[in-house]
Amino acid sequence: MQEEGRNPKVGELLVVEIAKITKFGAYCRLVEYNNIEAFMPIKEVSSGWIKNIHEFIHQGQKVVCKVIFIDKYKNTIDISLKKVTPKESKERIGRYNMENRLHGLIQQAIKVAGLQSEKDAIFAKIGSGFPSYAEFVISATENADSYASIDIPKKLKEVLIDTIKANMKEKKHEVSYIATISTQNTKSGIEDLRKLFTKVTSEGVDVGYISAPKYRFHASGTSYVEAEAKIKKAVDTIKEFSKDMIYQVEKEKIKREKQDTLYNIGI
Repeated sequence: MQEEGRNPKVGELLVVEIAKITKFGAYCRLVEYNNIEAFMPIKEVSSGWIKNIHEFIHQGQKVVCKVIFIDKYKNTIDISLKKVTPKESKERIGRYNMENRLHGLIQQAIKVAGLQSEKDAIFAKIGSGFPSYAEFVISATENADSYASIDIPKKLKEVLIDTIKANMKEKKHEVSYIATISTQNTKSGIEDLRKLFTKVTSEGVDVGYISAPKYRFHASGTSYVEAEAKIKKAVDTIKEFSKDMIYQVEKEKIKREKQDTLYNIGI
């Protein structure tokens, strides 16, 4: 969201675009502050020795920088690239990209509602009522009082909710288990395992080979209950084949997908 009526603050992390590179540093545009100019001194580009500044930054590149000095009398801003950690940069760019995607979603809803002539006024009202497009969209999905009270056309509010729902990705819940399976049947053991894995796969569980006798059973669903049920069915299938098999199944810790509303919007 463009920051109207507010100025950058010392210590703030900003997304900037490299506009012009000199031997003393780089002139940048603060893309979230109406492209006002800031300067990145060469000593703030990198902690190491800089022989060629172009090895570190290039014109048109977007990077995350920290505001380190503001001269209100000369109306100048100094920023630093080296004072931003990789984690800070990743999170800040992620938030910037999310805001751009949500801006596009709102524009899409305005177009569908036939209110393009009122677009600037609508965005101005959203900007004055919410600190970010993310807050606005969350308010809309939760039908919060702040969304109900914002002075934008009722038609747009209805279309926006439909637009958000249409762009929502289906929530995906995943579970993973490590199955240790061995067979004592020297004649048909390999073929039995093949049949077992074919049946397990047909039941919605992916089977991945780790190293004999370990295999990864992975299932997903619209809920953890659904995903776990698939694994349970796979274990029951193993029991059917267990006459000549020894098996053990243990749950594997995996990262869960973020279920936050915003991260489930695919635009």
